[in-house]
Amino acid sequence: MGTSDSAPLIRACWLSWLAVETVDQAEVVKALGLTEARETSWADAVELVDEVAHDEEEPFSTVVVTPPMQGWTLVVGPYFGLPYTRQTAHVTDLCRDLSARFGKAQLFFHSEQNDGEAWLIADRGRILRRWISEYPELATGEPFGVERRLLDSYGITGKPEDLDPDSDLAGNWAATWGDCWATTVAEESSIDPTSATADTGSISSMLVATAPAFESTTRA
Repeated sequence: MGTSDSAPLIRACWLSWLAVETVDQAEVVKALGLTEARETSWADAVELVDEVAHDEEEPFSTVVVTPPMQGWTLVVGPYFGLPYTRQTAHVTDLCRDLSARFGKAQLFFHSEQNDGEAWLIADRGRILRRWISEYPELATGEPFGVERRLLDSYGITGKPEDLDPDSDLAGNWAATWGDCWATTVAEESSIDPTSATADTGSISSMLVATAPAFESTTRA
C-alpha cells in the first residue's frame, strides 16, 4: 500500500509541510505526538490535503504523513503553516527541536494563488533561516542558497526584510517574490512534494493522523 496505488503529486491551493531528514516514519509520528494514525491511499491523502487547506473551521487538526521520499519524511497540513500566526511560534520551536533530534528539519508554505511563500531551515537545533513573505518582520537568519542567488539577480544585496517597502526593489521582489517560491527552496534544501513521489520499494504507507492541540501564543 502507499507506493503501489495511484500516486499523484501533492498539490493544494495553500500547501504547508514539514520535512524531516529520516526514513523512519514511525519515529516522526512519535516525535510529533500524532495520534489516530491510519493508512490511506496516496490519491486519497492528496485529495485530503487540499480539503483540509480549505477547511475554515478545523484546518489544524489533521495531517498526512508520507512514506520516505529521497531520504526525507514529510508531514503535510496547515498545522505546519508558518503564515498562520497562531501556528508560527509553535511550529518554529517544533522544527528546531526536530532538527536537534534528526539532524535536519524544515518547514514550507507555498501558495498556488500567489499570495504567500514561507520557509524555515533548521539544522542540528539551530534555525538558519526563516522567511514569511506576508510577515517580513518575522524573518530571521541570513538568506542563502537559491534565495541568495535570486536576490542577487534582482540587485538586492541585503535581506528582503530590510528593504524599504515603498522602494522599487521591494516592489519588484514582492511582485512574484523573485520567483523564489517555497517549492524552489525545498527542491534545493530537501524535497519538493509537488514534483516528487515516494521512494521506489518503500514499505511504508501514506498515513492520516490527528495533530496534538497546543496553547497558541503570539510570540514568534
